[in-house]
Order: sequence, then structure tokens, then C-alpha cells
Amino acid sequence: MTATKITRIGNSKGIIIPSEVIKSQALEEGDEVVLTFDLASQTLSCTFPKTKQLKLTIR
Repeated sequence: MTATKITRIGNSKGIIIPSEVIKSQALEEGDEVVLTFDLASQTLSCTFPKTKQLKLTIR
């Protein structure tokens, strides 16, 4: 598991995807990321539709 913090990005807030995830999924700037949040389990899942499937869980 990799921990990250919410950070300011311009006028917005976001998270930084760790470089090992970027490299393992061959992600490029502009690639689509689909976020799913399950309120009951407090689980945020990320899917990168144009790459290998990877599920990240942040609690």
C-alpha cells in the first residue's frame, strides 16, 4: 500500500499517483481515470480504462 496526501493543484485539490503506479500501468498525461467511491466501506477505487486493470484502495 502507498499513502499519499491531498494537495493543491492550481485552484483545485487532488492526489498524486505514485510513480511506480504510473510506470507499471504505462500511464501518460491525459489518460482517463475512472473513480468509484463506496460510502459504506469508505473505499475509493481507480480504474485506468485504456491500460491494464488496476484497483487502488485508499482509506
